[in-house]
Formats: sequence, structure tokens, C-alpha cells
Amino acid sequence: MTKLTSKATPVGIFLNIILAINVLIVVYPVLFTISSSFTKSNSLAATSIIPFTTQVDKEIRDACAKCQGTGYIPETGMEYIKVETEFDEDLNEVSSTGPEDRICPECNGTGKGKATKVVHKFSIKKPTLYQYRRLLTSPDKLVKGETTVHGTNYKIWYLNTLKIAVMNTIITVFICTLAGYIFSRFEFTGRKQIMGGLIVLQMFPSFIGMVATYVILWKFNALNTLWGLVLVYSAGSIPFNSQLMKGYFDTMSKDIAEAAYIDGASPLVAFIRVILPSAKPQIVFLSLTSFTGPWMDYIFPRMILRSDDKKTLAVGLFEMISGRSNDNFTMFAAGAILVAVPFTILFMAGQKTLLMSMAGTSGKE
Repeated sequence: MTKLTSKATPVGIFLNIILAINVLIVVYPVLFTISSSFTKSNSLAATSIIPFTTQVDKEIRDACAKCQGTGYIPETGMEYIKVETEFDEDLNEVSSTGPEDRICPECNGTGKGKATKVVHKFSIKKPTLYQYRRLLTSPDKLVKGETTVHGTNYKIWYLNTLKIAVMNTIITVFICTLAGYIFSRFEFTGRKQIMGGLIVLQMFPSFIGMVATYVILWKFNALNTLWGLVLVYSAGSIPFNSQLMKGYFDTMSKDIAEAAYIDGASPLVAFIRVILPSAKPQIVFLSLTSFTGPWMDYIFPRMILRSDDKKTLAVGLFEMISGRSNDNFTMFAAGAILVAVPFTILFMAGQKTLLMSMAGTSGKE
């Protein structure tokens, strides 16, 4: 029997290198964010470049060249007399005895010269849930174990974002699935014109209509409301997603629906009981994209929402680190970890169906 061996090709090596770089780019920031979220200090200066470790920098200094490490300049003809310093239990200087009038001006009596080397030492970080307690505590209450630190509206921001994402998913999936099926299987007056109009609408970026959107929501008293934001998201996603669903329905066999018609089913019944189950992979894909789209959007919520109890996660988290006085970087990291929870659950639950949608193997000829 001939033994089969695989040879490494330049293309394979190149692709493996790209994969390794992508894994490093994705995995390292995630590990760094997780490790930072379990730190009690707010500033990023307290976090180590190596995840889950604490970094302590120690400078190694040579003896002062001017006083030879004694800490003072001796008088002519006299021997060196070292300055004696006393410390308390916390290693704080209590008193210093010696010829103060002859203290070395170069090292200020320490006897140490300029730093010649910096040694980085790393130790395993002790995790703490302090940042998570701050996030999940109401702003009118003190954080457990603290006397001056109050909580945030993070739970309200989370619930607001969840409501917007769920409502946008339901509206988008319902309208775009129905519209895509109608464009794919039915002939009616103005069909091509409407489809052409949907394509033209995709040419313009959403930023062009931001001012007009703001005015429209203002006229309808929809500013600083969640339903106004849902209206913007769902309406803006209809052109592209309708074309997406139409393209998927075009590749599905028409025999499935025709068999249902022969059995006496109406077009609506055939659509609900036969077509939708066959299009499940694409519907799951549309649901995931519709849910994740508004989840971390910042621009439109920042423009429309004003009060703190109406903010979304993107706006609330960004305000923790924006401005000169806001430096809650580690609390921001803790909030970012909790943001990823719904994404992880949804992608794990729909992983098989999502792969079928990307492969394009379900319900097709």
C-alpha cells in the first residue's frame, strides 16, 4: 500500500500564516478585554499587556557618580559618612540623620544614580467582580462594599437595546420575507419599477438622510423614543434585505409550492407551511443580521435619544470613556463582555442553520 503524504505548498503556508494572524488579532483583544474587566482600578495604566497578569516595573539604578552612593558630598579631607534613614512599617521615610548641609544635590541624598535598566515582573492577577457590581447597581444606590461609588443605568441601557434589536428583527424578517417571496413568485403591475427603486435606494448611504430623519421624527414626536429608533432601523433595512430574500427564493424549486396548490392549499398557506420551513437557513441568517445591526450602532441613537434612561448600550458605554473626566476603561471592558453574551448564544444556537445558509444547500434544486 502506497503511503499518501501531503506536501506544504506556498499557497497553503501563506493561508496558514493569514489564519494565525487573524486568530491573534481576534483572540488577544478578547483576552485582554476579559482580563481588564476583572481589575478594580479604572485606568488602563493598571492593566498588564499580558492578559490575566499584573505588571510591576522595577528600576535598577547604579550608585550616584557624584557622591559614590553615600548620599552626601563630604568636606575636604573628611571621610564619607553615610546618611542614616529610618522607615516605618509601611516603608515610609520617618526621619533622616546625617550632615544635611552636605546632602548630594545630584541624587538628593538617596545615593542612587540614573536608571540603567527597567525590569518587568508579572504575577497572576486576582480577579474581582467590582466592575460588574458597578454596572449592575442602580445609579441611586451605592456599590456594595463602597461608601462613595454609585452604580450606573447599564441594566436599563441593556434592556433598551434588547427591545430595539428584537423589534427590528421581527419587523424586518416579516416584511422582507413576505416582500421577497412576492417579488420572486408573482407578476404584477409595477413589479420591475419597484424592484429597480429598491436597488436605487441602496445607492445612498444612511448619512445623507440623517438631518431629514431627525426632522421627520421630530414632527411625529418620536425623538427620545425607542419606537422611533426601531422605525428608522426597520425602514432602512427593507431595500437590501428584500432583494436578499428574493434572490434566495429564486433559487428554490417551484415544485414544492405547486404540490401544495394541488393538495388544495392557498398561496398564503403554502407560503407559511411549505416555503418558510424550506427557507429556514436564510431566515435565520436574516434574523441574526437584523438583530446584530442595531445592537452596537452609535450614530443614530446618539442623535435621537437624549435622556439617560432611553440610551442604548453603545451610547452609554462610550460616555464612560469619552471626555477628560471619564476614564472608566475597565468598567467599559466589563460592559463590553456582557454585550457579547446575546451574540454568543444566538450564534451557537443557529450555527448549523447559518452554515447551511452560507453553503446554499437547503431547499434548492
